[in-house]
Amino acid sequence: MNKFEQYLSNIGTAFIRVPKAVFGSYWFVPQDGYVLNLLVSIDCLGNALTGGDPNETISSRAGKAMQEGDKWGCILCYILQHSLIFAKDHCIKAIQRHAGNLAVIKDD
Repeated sequence: MNKFEQYLSNIGTAFIRVPKAVFGSYWFVPQDGYVLNLLVSIDCLGNALTGGDPNETISSRAGKAMQEGDKWGCILCYILQHSLIFAKDHCIKAIQRHAGNLAVIKDD
């Protein structure tokens, strides 16, 4: 599968999950509540739209990028950490080691 086909497949995967989450038939994390799962589904769609893995959140991708010293990851994690919504070390705690293999644009 070429990169364009992989990109379309990733977007399709993530896009389908959002309405499923709306109707309660898709749970990113079964222990989390309805609203959180819906928000995470939208987050994964955003990650897929930017070339990332549809099974990974933007925070996880940014946390990995920050650990590698990528400027965008450092900036985004700094902003999230200093917001009123997210906890300290949000990106580090959000890292999903098992996700990221389907990314079209690899952060290396």
